[in-house]
Amino acid sequence: MKHRRPDEIVRYRAPGAERLSRLAVFLDTLPEGQLTFTRWYGHGRGCAVGLAAHDDLWMQAQGLGLEQGAQSRMSYPVYEGQTDWPAVAAFFALPLETAQELFSARGYDGDLRPSPREIAARVRLHLRQDTRVTA
Repeated sequence: MKHRRPDEIVRYRAPGAERLSRLAVFLDTLPEGQLTFTRWYGHGRGCAVGLAAHDDLWMQAQGLGLEQGAQSRMSYPVYEGQTDWPAVAAFFALPLETAQELFSARGYDGDLRPSPREIAARVRLHLRQDTRVTA
């Protein structure tokens, strides 16, 4: 069934690992050139988290959203009263530093436009490593 609105999706609080896994699947569907680390989201382009917050209804149903900046036409992520990096870290249940390594140019040798599939692969690698540590 294809969902058209977040309220059509069964509500439950998914753990951070499930949200990361779903993000990796979402990233696999993005065309090259849409993802950029130069903004959270704006003008149809953005980072992995911004694009998911804008385009993925499941992520929206989980509470990930976007708010528009007061002085800009760009948006930033929001989750449970937090904004920007703290919202991303809380949504995916990650330490702030890990979130920045996965979802900013810092984790990709300064590359502002990595392939969405490269980010998806890094997310999956993190999930595999994290599972080994906690198992």
